[in-house]
Amino acid sequence: METLLKEFISEERVIPPLFKYKTIPFEQYKKIYKESLKPEFWAREASYLIWERPWTKLVEGDPPAVRWFVGGELSPYKNIVGKHAGTWIWDKVALIWRGEDGLIKTFTYSDLDQLAARYSGALRALGVGKGDWVMFYAPPTPEVIALMLAAVRIGAPFEPVFTGFGHGDLAMRIEDRRPELLVAVDAFPRKGKAIKVKETVEKALKLTKHVPKVLVVQRMGIDVELIGGRDFVLDDVSPVEAEEVVVESSHPLFGLHVGYDDGLGFVAHGAGGYLAQTYATTRWIGLRPRDTYFCTVLPGWITGITYVLFGPFMVGSAVVIYEGGPDYPSWDVWWSVLEDYAVNVFLTTAGALRLLSRQDPKLLESHNLDMLKLILTTAEPMEVKYWKWAYHYVGTGTTPSIDSLPEKLSGRIPVIHMFIQTELGTFVTGSLPNYAFVPVAPGSVGPPMPGFDIDVVDDSGNPVRGRPGQLVVKRPWPAMPVEYSAWYAEKWRGGVYYVGDMAVMADDMNIFPLGRSDTVMKINGYRISPAIIEKAVASLPGVEDAVAVGLRDPQKFESPLVVVKGKANPEDVRHKVREYVGPIAEPSAVVVMDHIPQEPKRQLRLALKLALRGADGLHPWAKEIASKFRSNI
Repeated sequence: METLLKEFISEERVIPPLFKYKTIPFEQYKKIYKESLKPEFWAREASYLIWERPWTKLVEGDPPAVRWFVGGELSPYKNIVGKHAGTWIWDKVALIWRGEDGLIKTFTYSDLDQLAARYSGALRALGVGKGDWVMFYAPPTPEVIALMLAAVRIGAPFEPVFTGFGHGDLAMRIEDRRPELLVAVDAFPRKGKAIKVKETVEKALKLTKHVPKVLVVQRMGIDVELIGGRDFVLDDVSPVEAEEVVVESSHPLFGLHVGYDDGLGFVAHGAGGYLAQTYATTRWIGLRPRDTYFCTVLPGWITGITYVLFGPFMVGSAVVIYEGGPDYPSWDVWWSVLEDYAVNVFLTTAGALRLLSRQDPKLLESHNLDMLKLILTTAEPMEVKYWKWAYHYVGTGTTPSIDSLPEKLSGRIPVIHMFIQTELGTFVTGSLPNYAFVPVAPGSVGPPMPGFDIDVVDDSGNPVRGRPGQLVVKRPWPAMPVEYSAWYAEKWRGGVYYVGDMAVMADDMNIFPLGRSDTVMKINGYRISPAIIEKAVASLPGVEDAVAVGLRDPQKFESPLVVVKGKANPEDVRHKVREYVGPIAEPSAVVVMDHIPQEPKRQLRLALKLALRGADGLHPWAKEIASKFRSNI
């Protein structure tokens, strides 16, 4: 823990030169924040949405079963895209999509609306209607983005699944959610090779009892197996009439499966509360209609849904999507995207900054990034040194601005780290360029955003400052899940939501996350359930039992360690996890033992997690494993 505190906490407070005259003192922020905790605050924010029928009650119910804007009805699609019709935004660029292979597609808001309307008819032709779930296992091509908006348009809630997850993980989600339709691509390029998505879908459907219809979007034009009566190619579907749907405020808009200690749990967000919170926070973090915005987190994760698919379109910004990763065709491809499209708001992850900071600095220096006004980051705790790298090396630019000195890499624009979680729906902390901008604390996710009653407490629930505690939310927020698992409900104690992260809150309310307090792994910002890894490993011949736990990793923040009972080749274990769960969950270490105690897995994982951190007086088995692991590694 001491090592974490040194890496992730700073007493320094920075006022970027470009925000010299926009920064407010802590006392002023505290006054704004205190006023925002009154119920009228979210009623005001929700009034910015277009309601077909006003709500009769702001909020009702006890946590976790809380509903917002009760009785209100709205068209989610109108609030995301349709509202721009007849305005100057309608004919401006909405989406710039750049493929890994150099293919570029551009759409205005009018273009996107026409495509979403046509695809609404295709979904209806396939039997999808209001309340029917649609699952996406596809990268965000323009067609996939339009299909997601089409689902919203006809009131069909959807779940995007990260294509980096394996067939076993996908099968679990299909069986649990039981979608009417599964949307996939034939394949997509990754580092010049074709990732055959449809083949993974076929493997997944062999493991499920529920078999949905499958809609194939052609990305690479490769031949794929089509099952008659089950599989359809998007271009071959004849659209039917499909009207835009009005829904009740708590109607599910979308959902995601998230990792908990003992498996995947489903979370769905209601239309009214979620869109009110999304529209508010998107404006606050700095997006405006004339902005060009590039987010490297894609739908499949909550950041990519809220701040690619919904928030920026609600505001009217131009959204840039790059199909590939940061390293192909070269390590400066993201800098190229920023420069080529004059991006002024850039959102990425702490893990990406770690990777980029280790590359040849000449790759960054060869690009002019003076147009940037904001760098936003999220996903996992960020070491102070990587915040400083982004601030000084990426954020200084080449042209002086107020007190910035490019030749001294003095920094020019804010690097704002923020906290988000699937269950919360949006960013809930951070210094806000378009609302209440306070000095930035390197490594911090900032103070709580207005409207969110966030604290750090000890084991007795008492607020603590300057030392580690549990991150909590003390009262309901508008985007609270309208569908959820028992594991989410367990995190509510006495009307307080325990987020599942350890953190330190400073006296000026800046929050420094330190990682999960439970046994869920945080790998490159992805929440990975140890139980799913254990299930995959246990399916190997000769394996009697398995325990998975997260290790501190200098690049990924955490990576899996798997303890196996029985006869197993470590490479077979890695291969199985990679294939079944996904490459992101591949273990960095495998320890084969002849004994795993017959105790609850949560208990064993926590004991091992603590032992690996060097804690004394713990479970003898965990100490033995930690000792073997350290000696082997």
